[in-house]
Formats: sequence, structure tokens, C-alpha cells
Amino acid sequence: MKKAFTMIELVFVLVVIGILAATIIPRTRTNPVQEAAINLVSQIRYTQHLAMSDDKYGSSATWYRDRWQMSFVGNTYSIQHNDGNDYAKDPLNPANEINAIELKGLDAFTFTVGNTADASNPFIISFDYLGRPMVGSLAASNTAYVAAGNAGELLSDTCKIKLTNGSETEYIDIERETGYARIRD
Repeated sequence: MKKAFTMIELVFVLVVIGILAATIIPRTRTNPVQEAAINLVSQIRYTQHLAMSDDKYGSSATWYRDRWQMSFVGNTYSIQHNDGNDYAKDPLNPANEINAIELKGLDAFTFTVGNTADASNPFIISFDYLGRPMVGSLAASNTAYVAAGNAGELLSDTCKIKLTNGSETEYIDIERETGYARIRD
């Protein structure tokens, strides 16, 4: 007796493979806004890491100005010391600086702290030696921490970043006190 597959068995296998392919293939499409959000959260965490590992606390009279920060201009970002001369090195390629890196596939960034949209350009997020997030430039600060409503203040509420590209939208939250950055659903 010959052993072989029948026509019905072959058709059944092809139908099962077709169903699996129809459910898996649409999920393999890339979403540029989601990729940009993942990249941005990674860079925010890297900036926080640099601030905590490069502890400048009390090293000079203006130690509080020497903090790592992320500045956003248009759809680009840079990671630098507050003085603007020292850019962070790309951990995957230390020969490259993280300066004016474009997040491709985005139409706009929107920054909101609390219930107020922040339209400052550049928008700046800094981190202190404990990893706590601050907003605004520290260049004019005369003290380590300033009152609410001034540049260089500690975040008093969650910083929300909205990334958009047409119909696609992603949200990133940076929590006050901890600086924990996450992609929100």
C-alpha cells in the first residue's frame, strides 16, 4: 500500500497556512510614530542615566547649571550639558554625538506639563543628580532649584509628550520626582 497525502489533506494544510499568514503579516508593518516614541523614551532614560552617573553636586559654585538635558527643536533632539558645548556620545557608536538627531516620520511634538501646553522653543528637560526631571533652561538659574513657574523648576506634575503623524499618535509620560519615562496607551 502506497503512503501519500491526499488532495484534501494538502488543501487543508494550505488553508491553515493562509489563515496564519493573513493574521501575522499585517502585524509586521512598521509604525514610524511608535518607533519614534520607543527611541525617544530610550534617549530620555539615557539622559537621566548620564545625569545621575555624572554627579556634579557641589563640585563648583555653579554646579547646578552643569546638568545633562534634552532639548527639542522641531522634530529633532539633542542631549547636552547645559553649557551647550558638551554633547552626549551615542552609546552604540561613541564616535557620534547626539546632536540634532531627527525623529523621522513625525509631523509634530506637543509638550504639556500639568494642564498647560508648553510652546517654548526649544523645549528643554533636564535631570538633577538624583534623576529628578526639571523643565526649562538652567543657564540663568542662580540657585539649585527654583520656584514653580520659572525655568529650571522641578516638575510639579507629569510631563506629557504627544507625537503625531497624520492619523497616528503616541503619548510619552515623564513622571515628576522619579523621572520615569513610559509610552502611554
